Amino acid sequence: MPTGDFLEYDAKGIAQLLAQEALEVPMYQRSYSWRSHGAADGDEDDGSGAQVFEYWEDLQQGFRSSRPYFLGTVVLSGEGATAGRKAVIDGQQRLATTCILMAAIRDAYRERAEEQYATSVHGDFVAKFDRNVGQDQPRLILNSDDREFFEKAIVKGQAGVSPTGESQRLLASAWEVLQSRVREFCDSAGVSWKPDLDRFSEYVNKEAQVIAITVATAADAFLIFETLNDRGADLTVADLLKNFLFSRAAGRLDEVRDSWVLTLNNLDTPKVGNRRFNLFARHYMSSKRGPVRERELYARIKEEVNDPAGAVGMAKALQANARLYNALISIESEVWSDFSESTRQAAEVLVELNLERYRPLLLAALDTFTPSEIERLIPTMVSWSVRGLAAGVFGGGVAEAAFCRAAVDIRAGKVTTTESVLGHEAIDRLIPNDRQFEIAFSEWRITKGSLARYVLRALELERRDVAEPELVVNPDVEKVNLEHILPKSPKATDWPQFTDDDIRAYTYRLGNLALLQKGANGRIGNKPWSTKRPILKNSQLVLTQEAAVPLDWTTDAISDRQAQLAKLAVRAWPRKPR
Repeated sequence: MPTGDFLEYDAKGIAQLLAQEALEVPMYQRSYSWRSHGAADGDEDDGSGAQVFEYWEDLQQGFRSSRPYFLGTVVLSGEGATAGRKAVIDGQQRLATTCILMAAIRDAYRERAEEQYATSVHGDFVAKFDRNVGQDQPRLILNSDDREFFEKAIVKGQAGVSPTGESQRLLASAWEVLQSRVREFCDSAGVSWKPDLDRFSEYVNKEAQVIAITVATAADAFLIFETLNDRGADLTVADLLKNFLFSRAAGRLDEVRDSWVLTLNNLDTPKVGNRRFNLFARHYMSSKRGPVRERELYARIKEEVNDPAGAVGMAKALQANARLYNALISIESEVWSDFSESTRQAAEVLVELNLERYRPLLLAALDTFTPSEIERLIPTMVSWSVRGLAAGVFGGGVAEAAFCRAAVDIRAGKVTTTESVLGHEAIDRLIPNDRQFEIAFSEWRITKGSLARYVLRALELERRDVAEPELVVNPDVEKVNLEHILPKSPKATDWPQFTDDDIRAYTYRLGNLALLQKGANGRIGNKPWSTKRPILKNSQLVLTQEAAVPLDWTTDAISDRQAQLAKLAVRAWPRKPR
């Protein structure tokens, strides 16, 4: 077996892996999820297909062609399982399905009075008799949700065991399908069923191959995941962290488990999946330690948890911060019910803008700032967000690093006010000053309709001297259209003054965009300027009226209008807190 600095790997048959290793799916990892059929009527089709059926068909095709079949990689760890077993970090679906298949082959021998062969298959691939406990021990132990059903219904083959829960129903379905397929295989072979079944079981044992990678720790396993870009990577961080915290909880497991469930519920991961957890956990740790990449996340949390008290502390911190993090992505969060209407409106704008880079900073502030200071920070973050978007400074790692450094100082108590956030060296360099913002705004192209609507709405309110115009997100979406005065696909005869290069450069410039009330003249589309101008002039919106001032719509008219909007923008989104 080849050996590296932190892993061992070998190619072997997938059933051979069951025969050679005692395996265990970590207690709180995800449950069995392979389907035997497509989505049922009325169910949402998640694109997962009928993996059990495909698994059987692929094995049959390889067997009939006498060619090896490669089933991918299986990642095992030396930690996270009971003594004498290896933890299955990736590959449990294939391993569990293979164990079910071998149990079906066992039963096929037994049904045809070949008890010795049935006993051999059972002992080699399904369960081995352990003299120390006086009974069979499964070759593969599944997680807590599936373990008992798997062992009773499939490993022991007990009749009348009813599944409870979705994963157990999927196991029962896979068991039924594979039993049926093996019986059909034997029936179609007629009198030669036994040599054919012997050859097929040996094929699954040696020729249906996987690359088995064994690493010392679950942290090493995550590095393997990222390198392989395996299909289960979306769930990896959550699974690894959960497994680690639970393994360190000892007698305080109930506390850790309850906090973990609340963390996932706070993030609504049962509906949206664990990708949101991965992002939250990374942003949370980045708010404590500075920028943390996803591949480093498991190791960083592991450094902070050394005993049951540490596991409880981390689980409770994740629970509390998950509630706050949800407020950054959902205006429906009850967190905002404790604040004023203007702060709630500002939070709604931030949710609409959906910028990830500053979330570590906001998470740290929500967790540590006084309520009155949060009332000042949230509207100010709206202004900083628009300034950063217009100037294009929120992309890449520079902005995230700046927000993370400020977040660390917030959690350390060094930064306690909105002014001191802006005065933080990293943030002060990042947020454009008035002159930089005005110049950037004068050239801003906005391709996202919701953002353009918000910006134009806020500028309209600023033009009318409405207090705090930047805090109103999009209340009139159903009443106004977003119009491109120079159309996105203009007719050359209607707009001869614009070249193809002009059209590409100016169509999405903010100076070319206007809000127009819905109605008889509410969508003017590809019409020429001579038709559009009087419609714009009759609008009830001041900025839309002012767009109709030029006698002709040209690149200069667009630039001039946007320059005027830029001056309004400096007032609408002030750099300093109001």
